[in-house]
Amino acid sequence: MTHHAIIGDGLSAAELAVSAPLGRGDRLTVIGPAVARLGRGLAYADHPADAPWRFAWLLNSPAYLIDEAFVDWAAARWDDIAARMAGRRPDWLAAAAPHVARDDIAALFLPRAIFGDYLRARIEAGLARLDEAGVEIVRLPAKVTGLRRDGPAFRLSLSDGTTVAADSVDLATGGPVNQPLCAGLGAPAFETPYGNEAAIAGLARNGGPIVCIGGNAAMLDVLRLVQSVTEESRLAFSVISQTGHLPEPTAPHHPRRPAAAPGLAPPYRTAETFLAALDADIARCRAGGDRMAELQGGFYGWLFRERLTSFVPDRDEARRAATRVERRFFRGTRDSIRDFDRLAAAGRTRMVAGQVSAVRRAGDGTLVVAYTTPDGTAAQMAAAAVVNTAGPGPAPRFDPLTNDLIDDGILEACPVTKGIRVGPGLETALPGLRYLSPALSEIGDGVLPMRPYSAEQLRLYAFAANGYDD
Repeated sequence: MTHHAIIGDGLSAAELAVSAPLGRGDRLTVIGPAVARLGRGLAYADHPADAPWRFAWLLNSPAYLIDEAFVDWAAARWDDIAARMAGRRPDWLAAAAPHVARDDIAALFLPRAIFGDYLRARIEAGLARLDEAGVEIVRLPAKVTGLRRDGPAFRLSLSDGTTVAADSVDLATGGPVNQPLCAGLGAPAFETPYGNEAAIAGLARNGGPIVCIGGNAAMLDVLRLVQSVTEESRLAFSVISQTGHLPEPTAPHHPRRPAAAPGLAPPYRTAETFLAALDADIARCRAGGDRMAELQGGFYGWLFRERLTSFVPDRDEARRAATRVERRFFRGTRDSIRDFDRLAAAGRTRMVAGQVSAVRRAGDGTLVVAYTTPDGTAAQMAAAAVVNTAGPGPAPRFDPLTNDLIDDGILEACPVTKGIRVGPGLETALPGLRYLSPALSEIGDGVLPMRPYSAEQLRLYAFAANGYDD
């Protein structure tokens, strides 16, 4: 009998579980605090039925760019989805109405919790197949606090004081955490919006100024959370980001245009020559009418399928390019970006360019965010609540177990990309231990063009590592 353990409860862990090459008499143990909801993780989490923000967070791309099977799944359940979304703020159904009228559900930016429903159904069906094949499946709702080899087996220490022995282990505990800009302050300063939704909502209801650090997709989540509990006339929402710009919405044309056709001609000798060629190719596509939706549809799969080292053979140069490719496709949810712009015109939202240096408490207990503007001027902003969505920063750290494995040399973090390197089958330096998360930057001898935050990419990497073409 083979006993395989997977550490994690998000999508990476779930995809490794359903594709595990196990048979009759083998055991699969999946360990994570939210393992009962395996596959959702933070990205596709559900919330209590009475939470106003339950379906506020939207996918960053239209449904057809996420998963074509999801489009069919959502279309078959449209009446139920519409009923669940009725009467909610922001009014997602009103934004969806023009596309629904054209029978174009594929163009919608559906709620992430609903995409999580789709993922959960697929994951549970996959686990049921393993169960029917005679694999014993165990779910342990706990955290793994330590991992070591004990002779031919692994021994995992759990948060409840027990241990688990396994023949092989997959680690899939998620990507890097935000840089600690609010460390030690406690509420109303939040290092991440995820897991703090109720507290942030409570502060937003009071109508005080909310400040987000970072202008990325997570910031748009916070905006929709605040919108869900605050009348727009009382909303005061500010963002401090290094660029001072919102992401570009991935809004498709109607009627739908085909994906952009990349015209790159590798190989390229340096990161700079590749990026210049990529910029020229993007400009060519835009001149032909392509928007971010078409660019994403055309470039993402192609770049991931070929690996960046197919375009820039020198691995060090490919690593240097990888840190900048994703910026070309910086994108966000169309609905939320439109709301931000509309509310900005009404003076309810604002975006400020600046580099945050500190968050501190004022004498009256309120918060002050200190930052430097692009021209070097020191400035500050008062807030009733501060939410950190700035991302990992220049020295990313992870969950405690992953940090320990990096410090011990079992996992290798690339000093250039700041991501995690693994072998061609997701292997680490410890035989029998594999790693999969959105933090990956290299698989085998291939440098990834962007971190695999895409659900499709995580699935493909998990299935490939387990010996499946799909």
